[in-house]
Amino acid sequence: MREYAPIIEMCLLQVHEKKEDAIKTICNCKVPSHVMLVEYSKLKIKLEDLSIDEKKQLWDYAYNLYPNRTSQERLNVCKIIHTIGTLL
Repeated sequence: MREYAPIIEMCLLQVHEKKEDAIKTICNCKVPSHVMLVEYSKLKIKLEDLSIDEKKQLWDYAYNLYPNRTSQERLNVCKIIHTIGTLL
């Protein structure tokens, strides 16, 4: 987290302050989304480790936010949201 610490801190602060609007911004911006996906790769608990209900909730949320995106793009949204939740 060291190399991306300022970006991560800024993202988490924005999520804390602006909630869903900040999540959308992070997912729509190349650098913050990339940083969160890098951090996801470092997490001990990945999406596949979550319960079926948790996975479904994440997927449904990502689908509702981005119904016109590809499955891979929505999967990345799930990873970003999971990372944010874990880091908060």
